[in-house]
Amino acid sequence: MALPGVRNDPDAFLLLAVVAIVLPALGEDLVFRGIFQPRRIGSVQGWMLSALSLIAFVLWHPLQVWLDLPMAQPVFLDPAFLILVAVLGALCTILTHRSGSLWPAVVLHWIVVVSWKAGTG
Repeated sequence: MALPGVRNDPDAFLLLAVVAIVLPALGEDLVFRGIFQPRRIGSVQGWMLSALSLIAFVLWHPLQVWLDLPMAQPVFLDPAFLILVAVLGALCTILTHRSGSLWPAVVLHWIVVVSWKAGTG
């Protein structure tokens, strides 16, 4: 979602911040860290579910482009970007496991997306 003038327009920045908390932060984290993985890792099965959830999170980004979804962007196919997505996903997974709550992951994901989108205009 390209929001022109986000850097210089407080209203555009506010819109970005509101949209980003719903999609992708809350929406993706509910799916990839809320539904697909256990809150705490206590077994090999827990680790495997978390790893599969992380892989699915990374693959979700290019899939959006291939399906021509509205939020998809060409950068979602860039291997360097996908490495950053994996790092973010791993950090969000760790936060979810350590805290036992989805909210720290949602907040981190939201901050990263808003910073990225605002920084690239």
